[in-house]
This record gives sequence, structure tokens and C-alpha cells, in this order.
Amino acid sequence: MNERDLDIVFDLLLKNSSTCDSIVDLNGNVYRCNEAYKNLVDYSFEEIKGKSNAQYVSKEDLEKELENLKKLISGEQSTLKYISSRLTKSGKIVLIDVTAIAFKDQKGNATFILKRIEDATEISPLEHLEKNQQLYLNTIMEDMPMNIYFKDLESRFILVSKNDISFLGCKSMDEVRGKTDYDFFQPVHADVCMKDEQYIITTGNNIVKEEREVHKNGSVTWVLTSKSPLKDLNGKIIGTYGISRDITAIKIAEAQTKEVNKMLEVKNLKLKETIEELSRTQNKLIFAEKMAALGNLIGGIAHEINTPLGAIKASSSNIQEVVDKINIDLPWIIQNASPEEITWLFKLINEADARDISVFSKEERMKKRELASLFEEHHIENAQTIADTLTTLRLTQTNEEYLELLSLPNTQNLLQMLKVLFSLKRNANNIFVSVEKASNVVRALKNYIYKNGQGEYEATNIVETINTVLILTANMIKHTKTEIVTKFDNIPMIFCKQDEMCQVWTNIMTNAIQAMGESGTLEIGIENIDKEHIKVWFKDNGPGIPESVKPRIFEPYFTTKSQGIGTGMGLDISRQIIESHNGKIAFDSTVGVGTTFYVIIPVNQEPLNKTPKNQ
Repeated sequence: MNERDLDIVFDLLLKNSSTCDSIVDLNGNVYRCNEAYKNLVDYSFEEIKGKSNAQYVSKEDLEKELENLKKLISGEQSTLKYISSRLTKSGKIVLIDVTAIAFKDQKGNATFILKRIEDATEISPLEHLEKNQQLYLNTIMEDMPMNIYFKDLESRFILVSKNDISFLGCKSMDEVRGKTDYDFFQPVHADVCMKDEQYIITTGNNIVKEEREVHKNGSVTWVLTSKSPLKDLNGKIIGTYGISRDITAIKIAEAQTKEVNKMLEVKNLKLKETIEELSRTQNKLIFAEKMAALGNLIGGIAHEINTPLGAIKASSSNIQEVVDKINIDLPWIIQNASPEEITWLFKLINEADARDISVFSKEERMKKRELASLFEEHHIENAQTIADTLTTLRLTQTNEEYLELLSLPNTQNLLQMLKVLFSLKRNANNIFVSVEKASNVVRALKNYIYKNGQGEYEATNIVETINTVLILTANMIKHTKTEIVTKFDNIPMIFCKQDEMCQVWTNIMTNAIQAMGESGTLEIGIENIDKEHIKVWFKDNGPGIPESVKPRIFEPYFTTKSQGIGTGMGLDISRQIIESHNGKIAFDSTVGVGTTFYVIIPVNQEPLNKTPKNQ
């Protein structure tokens, strides 16, 4: 519409209207106004034409008017009703009700705005309140992005918000008025709505709930609804009203989250199973490597057990021979020996040292010669034999006591019986010592493979774990003529897995002994480095590790040993064990000087009501 057409419309319809009318352009500037509007603001047309701010009480009022103007121009709304004010030429403030309407061209673009204004100064406060309430309600129903509806006693729609009209798939209120939920939703939802609304009408109670709405076309939406009774001025229930917020996106997100969480649970379960399987595999690998290391030592261990067993067998055979001799000699002693001779017999057998003597010391050889000379001077028969017997028994009597003994009538028979009984005592002692040696090996072997029922950490004596490995590697140490030097500080009990510590020491010590060959020296030390940690080191004087090999020392399956000797897993597993104990393992090596491995372990002691497992 051009200016000429606009002027014609204004002159025909608005110029002589009793309502205050003005036409403003898209910038809010006055283009035309009628006499009623000029009388309201007390300005001439020439004074207000083309202006927008002359009649407003404040800048804030002007900005509100321009904001409403933008809504009309953008097409967000086609009609607006609001309360404003005007400042007359004389300075009087006039309260007004404004109805603003946008006029558009054929393309739908706004061309001008018509403002119809009513003087609200004389309206009573009650009338003004009612108008405001109506204005507020219209604003809510038009602008609120929620589904708002009013229903009668039959659950028929009376009024719905603009947002709800669109939500129900309609374009105007006429398409909704008088209809029920059955016209827009499937019975599965409409039945619930009818039941809820009848409950509200009957009881006067409110309902707040989430609703799953199934539309006629089968689509599903979710809303959070608050429903209440609709009452007249007398408080009589005349229907219901409700406010619903579309939460479909939230419910979809919740469902997706739930599905994702379910998938994550499945994946976490699989991951847990995988980790457990890896842990089992790792434990099997550690155990297999432990058994492989033990296999390398088993020949020496068998020898360490077989040697005392051989001694036990020999001593047992000797005891049988001694018993046969006792059966012959003892009855004669009982019948012929005097009480004094019997007393001497038991005194000497109790005082005799049962330890085996394979070679006399220099002092013992001299003592034997002195006794032989003494006995010959006193013309005692078999002086050399008697001197040899007394020296072997390691008796501590004086020469006078020996001569007193030899003066007895049955001395030769007593000494013969003494040798027999001494042989019995010595063989019994040999058996005890051999059993103790074999027991030490078995105990060490048990400590090496020991694992408590739960595979848990426990207070452990680290020194005893090293001693365990020294016993198991004794044959290797003996055959390679390796000298072991120990430097053990007084350290606290360590909270760890005993069997795994033994495995680490075995790997490091066997590597060192094999690397040194014959006649090497292995220094093993333990010290406190602070209140929380200890350090264990193994220092050898072997050939050292070449620079090219150092980066691969802890690499799985890497070995410099000949085929069939090493698996290449020992140090890798040792590193895993130490790291699982929150410790560190490292080494220093110089070619031609030797290698030192360091292991640092946290003490990490906790109160335990357990006896440390050392046996």
C-alpha cells in the first residue's frame, strides 16, 4: 500500500473516528493521526509528525513501544494489546490502552502499524485490574511456550493456548473448541485424561504427573502436566484446566541414556571378564615362569636332598651293626663290670663329642701323641689304640684321670664298649644333622612356591625370602664356586606376596651366577632408604651388560642365554611383580666390571592379626 492509498484509507475510516488513532511507520514515527489523538496529547499534527519520542513519558516507555513494534513487523504477532502512557504538551501523564495492528502488503510484509488508543485515566481501579488480567491472560495464551487448556465438565475444550493449538496439529482455536482428547489422541491416552479430569471435578484435588500421549497418527509424545479444577466466582467447579510442558526430548534422551548405560554395563562386564581373564593368564604365566626357574634348579635341589638321605642310609646301616655288637658286649659288661667301671662308662659316653671327625686337627694330633707316650710309660697295653680312641671321643679328662681309668681291671672291655656306644651316638647325630639339612631344603622349596589361600599380601621377612633362594640355589653356588656376601640391615616386615618376592630374587640371582661363570662374587644387600621404603641390591662382578642390550633387558622373551637355558621372561615378570607392589626395579652395568640390580619396595605395613608366613 502506497502513501496515497494509506491517506485515502485514513481519511475514510479513521480521520473522524472518536477513537484516538494514529498510523506509524516501521520506525515508530507518526505518519498520520486523527483529531481525537491530537486532543489526547495536546499537540498539533505538525508538532508530532515524523517523531516517535515527543509524547512518551520516559525513554523506557519508548523502548517498550519499539519492542512491541518489532514483534508486529517480524510477523511474530499480528495484533498486540498492551498498556502504555502518553505525555501531553502541558506535562500531564495520560494512561492508555493500546491495540496495535500490523497491515501487510501482498507479499506478507508489514507496511505500517495502526495504533488504536483509549484513554484509561478515568477507568476505575477494578476495571483497570480486570483489563490487566485479561491482557495478562491473552499474553500467556499467546506467548507462553506451553500447552495451556481449559475444559468444561464434559472434558470439552473451551480455550487452549496458541502453543497447544499447534501441538494438537491444528491452526486455529475453532478447530479445537468443543472437542475432547478422543478427537486428537488414541483411547489408551484419552481414557486416562477423562478419568483424571472426572476425578478432579469430583474431588477438587490437583494432579501432577508425567503423561505418555499417543496421537491419532500413532506418534508418541511425553508431557509433564499439572491439572486443577476450574471454578466460577462463587467457587463452584465448572470444569478443569491444565498446563503441560512437552518433555518428549527429555524422555527420548533418558531412554537413549538408559540404552547407552545398558550397553556400557554390557561392555563393562565384558571388559571386567577380559581383565579377569588377562589376570588369570598373567598369573598362569608368572606361575609357569616360576616353575621353569624351579626346573632349572631342581637338579641341584635333588642333590641337596639326596646327599643327607645317603648319610641317613649309611648311618642307619651302621646303627644296625652297632646294635649287633651291643647284643654281644653288653651282657658281659653287666655281669663282670664293677659299679665304678659302669659309672666311668656312662660318664665318658655322656661327655663324648658325637660330631664326626674325618681329619684330626694339629692340636688333636699332638694330644694323641702325648697320650700314647703317657700310656707307654705306664706300660699300658694297646697304648696307641687307646690314645686314638680317647682323642676321637674328644674327652676332656686330665692325664691322672685317664691313668685312674686304665688302672681298672676291665678297662680294655670298657673302652671297647665305649667305642660301640659312641658309634651309636655319632650315627644318631649324623641322622639328626642330615634330616635338618633335608628339612631346610624342603622348607625353602615350600616357601618358594607358597601362596596363601586368597593370594593376598601379608607381612613377610624379606631376609628370610632371600635365604630361601640361597638354599635352593646352593648347589648352583657350590658348583660355580660363587662367593656370596650378604649385607643385611635390620629392616621391618614388608607387606607383600612372599612367593612372588622369592621368584624375583631367584630370577636376579640365577642370572647373576650364570653370567659370572666360575669363581664370581655376588653381593646381596638390604637397607632402609627412608621410613617408607627399603632397597634390595644384587651386585656381581660378571662381564656386564653391553649398551646395545640394556634397552631390551626387561623386554618379554628377550634373552642372551643359549637356547634351552633361558625363556626371556624372568626379568619382565620380575618387573611386573615389583610394579604390582608399587615398587621399582632398575640396574647399573659396566662392561668388564659387573652389574648391580636394585629393587625398591614400599614397606606399606598395615596392622595384621597374622603370624608372618616364614615356614
